[in-house]
Amino acid sequence: MTQNSADSTLFYGPDNSESEIRKAYNCVIDTGVGYFWDRRAIPGVNADEVVTLYKHSMQCYQQGNRLAAERWARTVKHLARAFWHEAKITFLEPRVGDLPYLEGGQIETQDPHGGIDATSDLLECAAQCIPAGMGEVSEQMRRYLNRGMRHLKALISATPTHDLLRVERIKAAYEYGRVLECMILAYEAESQAKTAA
Repeated sequence: MTQNSADSTLFYGPDNSESEIRKAYNCVIDTGVGYFWDRRAIPGVNADEVVTLYKHSMQCYQQGNRLAAERWARTVKHLARAFWHEAKITFLEPRVGDLPYLEGGQIETQDPHGGIDATSDLLECAAQCIPAGMGEVSEQMRRYLNRGMRHLKALISATPTHDLLRVERIKAAYEYGRVLECMILAYEAESQAKTAA
């Protein structure tokens, strides 16, 4: 077995075959989403929202509110990631039986966000926060919260489980949680700028 000199924890060879097969499977699905999917609409997901929020971030920047611009840009980044995971889930669900895959992959090693419990806590915390200057959360924020929670609920009811689908649902839910956090901060930055003006 040889070691990669850049990272002594990575091993190559037959003892690493399961890990590499799982990574390869994920890459095949990523390629499929980008190149082979018919790009049909995902119910409840409107990719134009990413563009609209990006334009809002740029508008804040051009108006000199760099803090709001940064926070809206972070919102866009996490929303785009959530939508990517949504697309991947939508592509993968009807094709689970198309490619053989290895079961028993470690979700903890594939999901850098702490798993279901940490993601659930993130969403629940974001659900409790109302942005400064607003009497309640926006309809858009409620939609993102509901989508994130729906992914977590799907994990509980999923039988049999498919490791990559589980990981993608956790990642989508996590990204929606981060979207909510960033939106709260962005609204607060806009509210502070209005108060200071």
